[in-house]
Amino acid sequence: MPWKIHQTIENEIKFRIPPGFQIPPDMGEPIPTRVFTSTYFDSEQHRLGQLGLTLRKRVEHAHGVWQLKIPSGAVRLELEIDSGSRNIPWEFQDLLTALLRKQEAIPLGKLRTKRKGVRIQKDNRIIAQVVQDSVALIKDKKVVHSFRELEVEVQEDTAAQIKPIRKILLHAGAEEKPLQPKIFQALQLPYPLVIKCSDPSAPPTEHIRERLHSQFLQMLQHDPGTRLGRDDEALHGMRVATRRMRAIIRAVRAFFTPEWTEHVRQELGWVGSLLGEVRDWDVLLVSFHQNFHDLSLQEHRSFQSILKKFEVQRSMARAKLLEGLRSDRYLNLLTHFEDSLTRLPFQPSPLTITDLAKKAFHKVQDFVNASTSFLPKAELHRTRILLKRARYALELAEPLIGKRAKRFLEQAKYMQDLLGHHQDAVVAEQRLLAIKQHSRGTGIAYVTGLMVERLRNHQSQVYEQIPKQWKKLQKQGKKL
Repeated sequence: MPWKIHQTIENEIKFRIPPGFQIPPDMGEPIPTRVFTSTYFDSEQHRLGQLGLTLRKRVEHAHGVWQLKIPSGAVRLELEIDSGSRNIPWEFQDLLTALLRKQEAIPLGKLRTKRKGVRIQKDNRIIAQVVQDSVALIKDKKVVHSFRELEVEVQEDTAAQIKPIRKILLHAGAEEKPLQPKIFQALQLPYPLVIKCSDPSAPPTEHIRERLHSQFLQMLQHDPGTRLGRDDEALHGMRVATRRMRAIIRAVRAFFTPEWTEHVRQELGWVGSLLGEVRDWDVLLVSFHQNFHDLSLQEHRSFQSILKKFEVQRSMARAKLLEGLRSDRYLNLLTHFEDSLTRLPFQPSPLTITDLAKKAFHKVQDFVNASTSFLPKAELHRTRILLKRARYALELAEPLIGKRAKRFLEQAKYMQDLLGHHQDAVVAEQRLLAIKQHSRGTGIAYVTGLMVERLRNHQSQVYEQIPKQWKKLQKQGKKL
């Protein structure tokens, strides 16, 4: 029987505290002292910790819970399953498939934590907790290491309260420190893994390797959240990372053996298409909820019918995505790419990264200049694809080019966003017309026509901004 996953948002800051430190007594209402043990798990390669995830079983008063923390922007999702089982719940194993890859998660260590603190309330509502933890690393029933730290945990909608709380604690002698799970502090393990950028004078192969490694880690980091399906941004982040990897390999393919390039790009393209289909439905549904909330009651009924049809198709696309992410084909891609990072099949090339970046933008220019009219609507999507490739290639060359590349990238992103808004409206129109074609109800036909009209107006409004932005982009492109 599947366990129920309880989800909360963890928004916290941590502090080092000197010997004898005490939480100022007037900060809030004291909370009962707690003592619990936490056993942490990871893969043999420490993939979870390297990516900012933590998996642990916590026991307090003989009651066990499994907890998994997943990064989500500036906060973390804390998932909890109420289970005293010795085995990791299947639901967590499924979320961690890409990181464990059929390996058993191994115990990293056991911590015993004594926690005391205060609860801060405002208007009869808890806004934060300030807790002081005394932590001991236990091995063979003996304490082998210990430390103390201070944590401030706030609710997602009360994050603004952190500033005055931080000020009080700093004044009391606490010192803010980077977020790091207790087990990584106890074992002195690096957390999370940071890819250092090469010196601009480093060989091109090092810049390529580091960029690909960085995007690969982004892809892995967003994988659990994508599987969970409760955070649209996780799927978006994974799709972007996958797309960037593919685009980078394409842009610098002159540096690689063709056999490796063709295989990896093909497999990344397959994953990207699965992610892209779900992401397209997400964007469409969010857009519809935002832009068609003013329909009449009768129109709203037909609108809901249309949404249900789209939500069914979105569910089918997500099921296909999950099937792909659970497949051996996907896991083999991850293992192959991870292994390749240490021995990428480079070959000599007369071109530099800067040459390739400039060449990528020239392709965009040549495509636009070859059109029968300036940026015809029918060719905007192709322009967008070429511009994405140029942007990702310039990101790779930015450390070598400097401020000129940064200015170009700013204009390229704005241009890409405009083209993206236009393309989203085009796709939404196409899918609405497909619904209309297969619908017999006059109500749905009428509302579909109304929605298509608005989408076309939106396309026109966006299109009017494109020529001006293109000129700005060309101006920066000439300076590269």
